[in-house]
Amino acid sequence: MKKRILCLVLVLCAAMVMTACKQKEVYPTEPAAASQSQQQGTVEQQDPQQIFSEGEKNDDVDWDSIDYNPASEEDEDYEELIDNSASAGDVITPIPAVKGQYAGATPVIIDPVDAPTATPLPPLNFTYETYTAEKLRLSFKGPSYWIPDDSSADTYTLTNPDTSMDYEAQLSIHLEPVDKNLSKDELKKELINRLTKLGGEGFSKFERSNTAGRKFMNADGVYANYTATIQKDRQTIKVAGRMIIACVNKTLYILHVTYPRGYAKPYIEDDSSVYNTFRHSVKTISN
Repeated sequence: MKKRILCLVLVLCAAMVMTACKQKEVYPTEPAAASQSQQQGTVEQQDPQQIFSEGEKNDDVDWDSIDYNPASEEDEDYEELIDNSASAGDVITPIPAVKGQYAGATPVIIDPVDAPTATPLPPLNFTYETYTAEKLRLSFKGPSYWIPDDSSADTYTLTNPDTSMDYEAQLSIHLEPVDKNLSKDELKKELINRLTKLGGEGFSKFERSNTAGRKFMNADGVYANYTATIQKDRQTIKVAGRMIIACVNKTLYILHVTYPRGYAKPYIEDDSSVYNTFRHSVKTISN
């Protein structure tokens, strides 16, 4: 009897052990992050941004490039004579592209915050008087108290005596005989040749404008503007000028006005400028 009871107890214990084993929880052995990575898959890498990009050109250029048309300064009674060919005296400096400094950045050209403010030029107001160039048989109005020079038989020059300027402004009229009356095209070539020669006389940089037609000495004339720089005593001096040429009775009349750049209005642009005052007042003197 005792043996039967013992066997029954052992059977019950074995049944209890098997039931406990079935209810035991089994935990995952891999981390959750690894499981999520397998579910999401591999993310494709994006193309890197280009670090350097082409910038915009700097449009801060001097007014008198080869594309400048001096006739835009004049009244409506002119005839335009465009010259699109560059001469040996022309200097055209290419402007390099600016590179971006950071990835994805748009380059912007700015001045430094502490850049000095340009000193305004003192105003110029001319009064005029009549000058007589006896050797040239001409009379005209020029700035009062300018210093005349009539030592040459074919040229009369007036020079501004103002020593406060870094460049002496001058007005000169030159006469030169030729074997025939030149056409407008011939006058244009003559003018370009003279400006090319002028550009090689001591300037570190010289740029001329296109040519245009204008009445001068009661004849058809051709003129052009120029800008230039001079290196003097480790300083850069900026200058500008205008030259006009006409042919009357087999004689070339060449007017040249040169001045410190920045004073275009009182020297060549205004109605009462040095250039316009001469052009409207010049007369021939009869013998």
